[in-house]
Amino acid sequence: MHCHWTKNGRDDVLVMLHGFMGDSRAFTRLTDEMDILRIDLPGHGQDESDMDTDWSFDWLIQQLAVIITGLKGSYQHIALYGYSMGGRVALYYALHYTVDALILESASPGLESAEERQARQQVDTERGDALVQDYEAFVSRWERLPLFTPAAPLSSAAAECQHQMRSSQRPSRLAKALRDYGTGSQPNLWPRLKELDAPVLLLTGTQDYKFKMINQRMAQSIRHSRHIEVSAGHSIHVEHPEIFDTIVLEFIKEAYHV
Repeated sequence: MHCHWTKNGRDDVLVMLHGFMGDSRAFTRLTDEMDILRIDLPGHGQDESDMDTDWSFDWLIQQLAVIITGLKGSYQHIALYGYSMGGRVALYYALHYTVDALILESASPGLESAEERQARQQVDTERGDALVQDYEAFVSRWERLPLFTPAAPLSSAAAECQHQMRSSQRPSRLAKALRDYGTGSQPNLWPRLKELDAPVLLLTGTQDYKFKMINQRMAQSIRHSRHIEVSAGHSIHVEHPEIFDTIVLEFIKEAYHV
């Protein structure tokens, strides 16, 4: 994992985990009311995790715990945010370690049956093979997936920023990330949602019907949760960075009783 800091001299810190094919550049607008730690997950951005290591969920949160535990002496509160793939990692972390607030954007507790997970593992493997064979074509297909269709067209600058970030990733490392901690490898966390004790914000786009339904169900199982829908697709922080920033900041302030 590789850390990117934005320090504003604050007492609270927000740790941010990007999605698949993303990295720290995914977050272009950030509040200055907290310090921000953006982490490149294994296989992404400037991360240089050993390719011979199994990047399992247990291994991931152990690495994340080393980073977050090291922050506790410097900050009054630590909030953890994750988007999509990063949201699945953040959720797994929050079920094993303490956080003061948890923000999940377009995330999921995983597939519920072994059969579903096995089938998805096959899909993850096939996608990994495809991106290694022709990465440019894979990126083009990925960006045309209905999942990533915004509610309104992105500006040319925002679209180009996302494309450049995806195109600059290293295919062999992305393929390993997909195999090791893709959706097919994620344990079923549905039965454990009731264990979450920290305040939880669930963010989904109104046009992202699949994840909207998943998060509506999640909200019923998480005691201290709030589900907010924004007029967007899967990537709220990209489509509406100002709205995203405001919602996250207001939630954290409320969670900390500021």
